Order: sequence, then C-alpha cells, then structure tokens
Amino acid sequence: MQNKDKAALALTSFFLLMAWNGTWFEISASGTYTEGLEREPTISTEYTIDSEQESFEMSIENATPLLLYWVEREDVTANDEDGQGGSSGGNDESSNSEESQSSGCQGSCLDQSRSIVQLAMISLIVALYLSSIRPSWKLKTGLVVVWLIGSVVIVTAVPVAVAYDFGVTGDGGEGESSSTGGFDTATQQNSVGVDQFAHYQESGDVNVKISGISFYFDSVGFDLGLLEEGERQAVIDQPPSPGEPAYDSLVRFHGELKVGPGEILSWWLLTSPVLALSILRSSSKKLEEE
Repeated sequence: MQNKDKAALALTSFFLLMAWNGTWFEISASGTYTEGLEREPTISTEYTIDSEQESFEMSIENATPLLLYWVEREDVTANDEDGQGGSSGGNDESSNSEESQSSGCQGSCLDQSRSIVQLAMISLIVALYLSSIRPSWKLKTGLVVVWLIGSVVIVTAVPVAVAYDFGVTGDGGEGESSSTGGFDTATQQNSVGVDQFAHYQESGDVNVKISGISFYFDSVGFDLGLLEEGERQAVIDQPPSPGEPAYDSLVRFHGELKVGPGEILSWWLLTSPVLALSILRSSSKKLEEE
C-alpha cells in the first residue's frame, strides 16, 4: 500500500469518526388538537439524536385545555363487539399484542439503525482497504456499492426508525398505539390509546425534501373517556351527529414530525471525493502496469 493510499484510508477514517461522534439528526415535532379541545392546544418537541442518545425539549402551547382533558376523561377500553369501537375491529388484547410484536422492532428501532450505520461505516473502511491493496474493478465496484448503501441507511433508515419509535407511522413503537401518534407519550402523561375511541380513523403521509423528511399524522374519533358509561354503547353503535350531546366527544388531532440531517451526513459526503480519487488513482496505476 502506497503512502497516498494510507492517507486516503486515514482521512476516510477521520471523516467517519467525526460523523459517528457528531449530531446525527435534528427533529422538530408539532402536534395540535384541531377539534374537541378549546384554543387548539399544541405539543411541540425538539429532538437531537446522536450515536448514543436522544435529548429533547418539550413545550405545550395553550396547555390548560389539554391538562383539563387529561384530568376529566376516564381511562376506558372501547367495547369492540360490533367491530367499530377503537381501532382493533373486535380483536382481543392478546391478538393486538402479538400483531404489535410481529410488526415492530425488537426493542428500539433507532438503536437497531445505529448498529446498521456502524456496520456501514466499518464496511466502508474495509472496502477501501481491500481496493487499495488489490485494485480490481470488482473491489472498486464493491466500494461504491457500500458507500451508496451507507448513504441510503443514513438518509432514510434512521429517520424512519425515529418516526416509528415516536409513533407517527401509526404503529406507535412498543405497546399500544397512541391516538396522537406518540405526541401525548412525550408529555410523560398516560397515552390515550386508540382502543379508547369509537369510530377511530387515522392517516399519515411522508414528504421527502432536500432539507429532510417530514412525516404527517392525522387522527379523529369519539373519545369514550369523555362520555358517561351509559352513553358509550350508543356512540359505539352509531356515531353521533353534529348538535347531539355526545358529539362533543369528537377529538381530532394533526401532527408533523420533521427530520433534518445533522453533521453525520456532511461528514459522510466528505468521504466521497476521497474515495473517488482513490478509485481513479488505482485505475491509472493499473493502466500503467499494463
């Protein structure tokens, strides 16, 4: 291995080390109760993620109506005998638990994505070393493939893992799904699960831009915890119409989670010119030998 190859390997290692130890992603989350609560309370959270931990700051705008909502509602489980209350469509809790475990990550999705990023960085170093000591088109192609895979993992896999753990993907990570896509979980209050709603509906969307990835979450349903016990079955059987007393239990929520890349992407991209020069240098050296 020539000195230039050693320098390229050392420089790439330095860039990857800075990428690993720097800020990975900066996340801005905002969720608003657009119907059912007065003055539209908004839960805002700012996240910072790195290779080891997540730190966040949370604030609530117009907090009083939201605090009253949490205090006044009763913690109930929707009666799904007709298949309309809640979100399970009549399945029991054990089947919901099994489905959650089969579709979710084993533990934290973000922790698993960290391991994948670490593997991608190690693989890039190994691929660069092999292509330096034994230049060939296969090894150089492998080096490019490893870099591309690492880029995809950093740009997409980590943000998706963040969204899944947060809950805006609709799965809610571990445990029961939250009716707010995880926003009420971040407040350290008891999360209001979707099984406590009648005629519950939720939807989501994803918008990919150069600045990052945005996840959108919308939910609507009749919160049975806001109703007297004798009123709940009637709401489960038939959704109330506007103007009826039980219609006041309708709660609508809209949430946005924006994931923007931090230092990790900048340092990772800095490895690309070093790798390109290494590939071109090994190609010219091989032509000279021929």
